[in-house]
Amino acid sequence: MKKLLVPLCLLFFAGVSAFRPVSKVDGVFIRSAYKFGDMKDWGKDDSLTVIKVLRDGFWMVAYYDDNRKGRASFNGLAGGTYEIANGKYVEHISFYSWDSTAAGKTFEFDFEVGDQSFEQHGKINSDKYKNYPIHEKFKRLQADTPLEDKRLEGIWKMTRGEWGEKGRFGEGIYKNMTTIKIYSYPIAIYAYYNEATKRFQGGGGVRYNFNGETLTETNEFWSWKPDGSRKGLLQTHQITFDKNKVTQKGWEGKLHEEYEKLK
Repeated sequence: MKKLLVPLCLLFFAGVSAFRPVSKVDGVFIRSAYKFGDMKDWGKDDSLTVIKVLRDGFWMVAYYDDNRKGRASFNGLAGGTYEIANGKYVEHISFYSWDSTAAGKTFEFDFEVGDQSFEQHGKINSDKYKNYPIHEKFKRLQADTPLEDKRLEGIWKMTRGEWGEKGRFGEGIYKNMTTIKIYSYPIAIYAYYNEATKRFQGGGGVRYNFNGETLTETNEFWSWKPDGSRKGLLQTHQITFDKNKVTQKGWEGKLHEEYEKLK
């Protein structure tokens, strides 16, 4: 048995070095600086907000509050899943509103993560962006107040949606859509996209709190009104749980959504 001890230890440590727990990079981050393509100097988001949410192996990044001339307030949204493997931060792209040819692809990045920061650099490669270098620095977003109830934290997938006369999930523009919502306090972010056609349909983001019964959301962005007119809109929803499922009701009875927890 002693002869097996060293090989087993080596195998254990090899596994540890190859895979780092995803929780190490989980959080909500605001981009502070970037270099794209052949940029020599760091760019700053003086007229734009870029927020990245990483939670339990899922990620989304949103560009909004865009005050640059000739642009709508909502600029775009992308997301998918991620892992830490062989010392790399690896993104799998589920949707990418700026470039549908990136959907379905996987990109590897070198990364650094700290208590207050996250940084990634590497290249993306799609039909639109060929071997395109990116280098981004983010600062961690801290909540102003504690979260009252943590049961919504995590990854949820929509199974039913009804919005008065505006539509039903699985019908019309929502046909064949996948809807993922990430709760990572103080931000919740969600997206509707078609995995088969790689089409992004829409999404939004809110700051929120939850007291165990009432979900309070304050709008950050909403792609269906890209002019930013919903910014700051406060809405409340009633939440009920049934094992790993949750029902959300609001809009004076017009909104009914049901989700199943993935992680």
